[in-house]
Amino acid sequence: MSAAEDLRRQRAVDGLGLSEPGAHPRLDRITRLACLALDVPMSAVTVLDRGRARFPSAHGFDPVSVPEGETFCRTTIDESDVDGPLEVTDATRDDRFQDLAVVRDGVRSYVGVPLRDHTGTPVATFCVFDRRPRELTRDQREALEDLAAWAERELVASTEMQQASRVQASLLPSRPIRVGEWDVDGLCLPAMAVGGDFYDYEVIGGVLHVSLGDVMGKGTGAALIGAATRTALRGTAQAVSAGVDLGITITQVARSMLDDLERAESFVTLIDLAVDLETGTVRFVDAGSGLLLLVRADGTPVRLSGRGRPLGVLPDDWWEQVEVTLEPGDRLILFSDGVLDLLPDPEAWHEAVGSWVADAPDIPTLLTNAARHVTDVAALDDITMVAIFRQTPALLS
Repeated sequence: MSAAEDLRRQRAVDGLGLSEPGAHPRLDRITRLACLALDVPMSAVTVLDRGRARFPSAHGFDPVSVPEGETFCRTTIDESDVDGPLEVTDATRDDRFQDLAVVRDGVRSYVGVPLRDHTGTPVATFCVFDRRPRELTRDQREALEDLAAWAERELVASTEMQQASRVQASLLPSRPIRVGEWDVDGLCLPAMAVGGDFYDYEVIGGVLHVSLGDVMGKGTGAALIGAATRTALRGTAQAVSAGVDLGITITQVARSMLDDLERAESFVTLIDLAVDLETGTVRFVDAGSGLLLLVRADGTPVRLSGRGRPLGVLPDDWWEQVEVTLEPGDRLILFSDGVLDLLPDPEAWHEAVGSWVADAPDIPTLLTNAARHVTDVAALDDITMVAIFRQTPALLS
């Protein structure tokens, strides 16, 4: 492999995040199956990273980073343009490998297959080792290549999804809001590595602007639409803080995204609201969600909803702003429909969620308890919620 090719391979390794440590249970399953299927004692996925060999997965030995020159896998990568795996039936009789430390320690045979990214660049190897000289049968070789193809899909897909998950998480608010008598915080727990739910909040000019959306679908496609919707809503922040009717701003956002949503055959349910932090006046638009709950200071739950359809359903849709007031001691929660999966009776969600909100001494406790529900119930959808608490003056003194 030339220096230019090696540089391209290193960039691919960096781009996939393969240098970063972390557990890879799906790869572990494949390396374990390789040992069973091929009757070999050791199997590994190996990444060559800046002169070192690292092991995202290994079975049958303790993976320790070693210089890449001390591996069979360097040759597997160098000869990756050759059809078929690299097979070494007896390393002690092969001038290329007989002086390797692993050979001196007892490894005699090796078979390795390069694993490639979506551009065809070799980024890792899938390999098996034995302490006795041996040659794979045709059936065993086919099984190895099938397992390597599986490992390649898992390695590339899982690392790309991990990166997408980190990027999506970075788009969420980085910290809760504490302003005078107001507390705001949220959580988003995707059902997959990434999801179509999103939430956002910020304070501009004494106005709290909060958005929570749920894109039809799951995975990367929904996450991309969610990120685009969040960006479009962020673009309305100055108008919202200036008091522009939310029905107008949401209609503008919906019209700007209509073509994209139609091509993606998707839509977005959304709650967008603004809170005047001085008066407690809440203005909101409900675009097909219906999952907005006001819990009064005495614990009484009040369902709030508008009459708008989701974004992306009809080209001439428009949305209407609704107003309500949060008094001291009142609490407001908005959430995605994945929360309904956590409830024994989704039809009576306002009672159950109202109890959660009323019983929680603060927002961190509320969100922690919600996350615990997720671990107890196998949620089928993303779980997202934002809570807004207005404290009473007595609690602030």
